[in-house]
Amino acid sequence: MNLQEIKNKVLSLPTIMNLADELLIIDELMTIDVNDLIEDQDIFKSIIDALELSHIDSGFMELTEGNECSFINFYKWLNKTNNKFNLGINANTIDSFSLTVEDVKKMMS
Repeated sequence: MNLQEIKNKVLSLPTIMNLADELLIIDELMTIDVNDLIEDQDIFKSIIDALELSHIDSGFMELTEGNECSFINFYKWLNKTNNKFNLGINANTIDSFSLTVEDVKKMMS
């Protein structure tokens, strides 16, 4: 799968995706060759923006101890990739994927 195919998939989904779709998109993104991410930064950023919007709207509410590691791994991968290749992704955007179940519990209490 390439970035354009992932973007097309994102565009076919509701703006606020269900968690399974967020996780599927994340898994697909993390398999893309870094050179493709660099070459198609605009497409990559639009996918990240769509994921962030979905995740901060309601996706984080579906975090469980069973799936939070996928988001933490994505957060680490995105942070590392952004820093290493200077992709210009906003730190707040990246941080939105670092929430844990415990963080959500604290926010809701």
